[in-house]
Amino acid sequence: MRQFRRDVGKRSRVAARSWRNGALDSFRLDWCTGMKAPILDPAAIERKLALNTFNVDPGRAHIRIIDSETCLSCERQQCINCCPANCYSPMEDGRVLFSYEGCVECGSCRIVCNEFHNVQWTYPRGGFGIQYRHG
Repeated sequence: MRQFRRDVGKRSRVAARSWRNGALDSFRLDWCTGMKAPILDPAAIERKLALNTFNVDPGRAHIRIIDSETCLSCERQQCINCCPANCYSPMEDGRVLFSYEGCVECGSCRIVCNEFHNVQWTYPRGGFGIQYRHG
């Protein structure tokens, strides 16, 4: 069973997933009562990300891979797994392909590329980048 802990106000909850009877069972475990509550909408995050507006600057990428050859010597290539917007994808030759158009500017790729420091990030120009919408 995988568990993810997050603090909500004064109560701690765990979102957990487990395989039971061949089907994926998603539920939320309330630590105060110990009772399971079903997650009614597991795709809510994807729908909230879809509300965001991406104003892409075609002339200047705000984030880029400095040297694609360096990615060949990286064993783990954690940038592929950590990006919440799936902007990084592996290529057949071992390099990493990056498309900045859907970047949510979280900076997690810069943190996990701590061995080679191969990700260069700058602020997008005014009026460009992501615009978060609350939904």
